[in-house]
Amino acid sequence: MQSTQTYKLTVQALDSEETLDLYSKSLDSLNCICPYYAYELLLSDENEIQKLHFFSFNDNDGTLVAIMPFLIRDIIIHNENTGLKDVSSPWGYNGPYFKENTSSEIKTNFWLQVDDWYTSEKIVSEFVRFNLYGHYTEYTGETVHTLLNVRGNITDWEQFWSNLKSNTRNQFRKAEKLGLSFKLVYKDIEKEHIAAFYDLYIGTMDRRDAKDFFYHKLDYFVHLWEMNKDKCAIGLVYKDGVAISTELFLLTDDTVYSFLGGTDAEYFKLRPNEYLKINAIQWAGNAGFTYYNIGGGLSNSKEDNLYLYKRKYFPLDEDVDFYTGRKILDEKKYRFLLEQTGKWTKSQESLPNIATNFFPLYR
Repeated sequence: MQSTQTYKLTVQALDSEETLDLYSKSLDSLNCICPYYAYELLLSDENEIQKLHFFSFNDNDGTLVAIMPFLIRDIIIHNENTGLKDVSSPWGYNGPYFKENTSSEIKTNFWLQVDDWYTSEKIVSEFVRFNLYGHYTEYTGETVHTLLNVRGNITDWEQFWSNLKSNTRNQFRKAEKLGLSFKLVYKDIEKEHIAAFYDLYIGTMDRRDAKDFFYHKLDYFVHLWEMNKDKCAIGLVYKDGVAISTELFLLTDDTVYSFLGGTDAEYFKLRPNEYLKINAIQWAGNAGFTYYNIGGGLSNSKEDNLYLYKRKYFPLDEDVDFYTGRKILDEKKYRFLLEQTGKWTKSQESLPNIATNFFPLYR
């Protein structure tokens, strides 16, 4: 017998206390404890030309089936607002979060209704950063394997330690002999810990000449922690009482995620990064977490240097696949924007491949 259940898509801007409360309760309803869905984290992407919204998807009994935060972005070309808009996931692992055991049919229904809404709102394109729970299936656009994420099981410290290559163990021992000390603060984080993290983080961003996107005010991190005390932890490495390396971790019920960090370059030779990560992994295992996710490289390649650096902590564990979604909703306007930016001309027979090129290519 064919199901008579119907579903309704609702779209709301995250711009009031009322909708923020609804969004938070919706996450609770779906048992979504992934920190990458926290409003305080998503807020880092919002500015005057891109605003946070969220889809909610309910059955006809009012039961919530899915939620998805997203940004509606003005499209600026040559410093002028084109009057056109596109959609993107905020930075991190998010995209749609479906209720457990949601069927393929319902997921397809969700995306078809999302596409109808995009059409009604004249959205040009969509870029989705999917979570790591496999919620990319039934996507109506192009699903692209984008990065390998290094993740390791940390329930057995002795096994973890023995799996490390000898040079990694020696780097840890060297740091220990040179008098480095480690501190991890969780739940009882104080503003002085956040300030120490912040100074090292900003110094690292300056050294790397990072994009403006990676710069946040100290108040952003304070607010993130104040509203998510059970989902944040900070690791700090000290030399002679001075903080020289740090990392902000995001936590779920079973996983610790490396999020943002920084190191004073003057202390690189002391191996503070290795000392921090290995101590953090030991803390996480002792605290009852199952996995430690270090993230991926700068490219989707097993030869990527950053990937290889992260892989050395878990050389025998299986990576987690990170997918993105790409979708052109208005091909005519997409072509127009590519022409305006010099990325495509009418003399070319087809558009650049959206799976292998930066997307959307006009940005």
